[in-house]
Amino acid sequence: MKLNKIWPAICLVGLLINISSCKKLDEYLDKAESGGMTLEQVFGDYVLAERFLANAYSKLPSEYATKYANASDEADSPHGTSGENQINNGAFSPAGNPYNNWTATYQAIRTVNIFLANADKIPVLNAEQQKGKPRMIGEAHFLRAFFYGELFKRWGAVPIITEVLDINENMRVARNPVDEVVAFIVEECDKATELLEIQYSSAELGRATKGAAMALKARVLLFAASPLHNPQNTTAKWEAAAKAAKDVMDLEAYSLHDNYKLLFHTRISPEIIFQHNVNYTDFTLQTFVPSQGGQVGVAPLQNLVDAYEMRNGERPFLNNATGLNPTINPASGYDPQNPYANRDPRFNMSILYNGATWRGATVYSYVGAPSDGINGGFNNTTTGYYLAKTVDETASRTPSVRNGNNYWIYFRYAEVLLNYAEALNETLAQPNAHVYKAINDIRKRPGVNMPDLPNNLAKAEMRERIRHERRIELAFEGHRFFDIKRWRIGTQVMPDAYGMMITRNTSGTFRYERFLVENRVYREHFDLFPIMQTEINRNPALEQTKGY
Repeated sequence: MKLNKIWPAICLVGLLINISSCKKLDEYLDKAESGGMTLEQVFGDYVLAERFLANAYSKLPSEYATKYANASDEADSPHGTSGENQINNGAFSPAGNPYNNWTATYQAIRTVNIFLANADKIPVLNAEQQKGKPRMIGEAHFLRAFFYGELFKRWGAVPIITEVLDINENMRVARNPVDEVVAFIVEECDKATELLEIQYSSAELGRATKGAAMALKARVLLFAASPLHNPQNTTAKWEAAAKAAKDVMDLEAYSLHDNYKLLFHTRISPEIIFQHNVNYTDFTLQTFVPSQGGQVGVAPLQNLVDAYEMRNGERPFLNNATGLNPTINPASGYDPQNPYANRDPRFNMSILYNGATWRGATVYSYVGAPSDGINGGFNNTTTGYYLAKTVDETASRTPSVRNGNNYWIYFRYAEVLLNYAEALNETLAQPNAHVYKAINDIRKRPGVNMPDLPNNLAKAEMRERIRHERRIELAFEGHRFFDIKRWRIGTQVMPDAYGMMITRNTSGTFRYERFLVENRVYREHFDLFPIMQTEINRNPALEQTKGY
């Protein structure tokens, strides 16, 4: 199938091209006399074809998910002009979507389509290349599935493009139904799984693996089974999602990392299934506290802080409430004058609060605190909190810049366990031991060691527990933004964003008062993205997402 005007200007990697500017791929390939190469030349050489595929990898998103935290109930952006604020105030339309990546993703798909259309031509000269050629084809199928998965998360029904389009062709193509999109992604994942290995040498970090293809399949099937795309709650869809996640588990190739905090700053971990190959060196600038040279783009919300359990496994507030005056759960031991004591250890590894230690210094976020006080300036927290998770504490902004390790993780084993528990629970009348084990294993990670879930939970109670565990375990990793949409809970959790106003008493103690950071706008049709009107103008066969 074909789509109108998905016509990218694609730059090949530097080793492949010897020109100073980026040209349209067809111009480059058709003009060998000007220094470029034809398709026949590129795919007539194994090394050049491999470099072409590397260009497809370079199109993997490197957003580091902070903007998704700021547009969910996880965080707020201190910078009022950001795209997150456009999302949160309801100015989310076909004329303006700061999170739109439709064209860029189809550009990436076109690169993969070119590779797959020409892969059979790639010559092999030795045993290594004989083995490498099918692996590259498997990687290409994985990448095409990944990019379509990104479109599916945002738009649901999208056009499926497998051919390399000519700019002069008739480009009137409608969106494929959701079930067809899901089936296509699953098929691509299955093709990749057949051709890829479970792991490669350390010199080949970043390549797609069999586990990556299987984890992507499990994630996509979970989305397909969720209320957004499965309003009839068809059990077979949940069963397919549970099986796909269990297949990853049955590889016995992955396990939970023994240090939740350091997991996000390593290249080698039994938990990492697929990770970006580029160090996001600007991340420290965007996340460090102001006193240490940062420009703070993420301010965690009280909404998320309230969700963290106490160390004894009890919720600090009854009914998991948040707001200005939530009712304290007396069994929790929560102290409103010492609100950050005895919390789930993942809280301390994820959020910097007033009195927290960061890089050997104490962070003070009370009103009027030197450097890091709430509302103290353009780069200061607007909520009373700063981000710790995914920020490398070994990095530095002052007195010199040391960027640290910030390689974004696309898939990790904890998500697979959560996907499995959620899908399996939906297939059962009552949660079984397998559901409990998947969640309790995450809670029992060394250094976390939270109590097991209570026994004898009803199905609905387990559903809530699993959703809660996802919120905590996967915080600030870009999942919550999309979980809110696939569960269709945005109108419940998004409207009110809260912070903690902290004032220092003359005695040196602190007073903690919750406050409303902002009222946000969330409508049901925000569960899916609008297609930009410019795309519909190019291709009138595209039907706009319902509600826009």
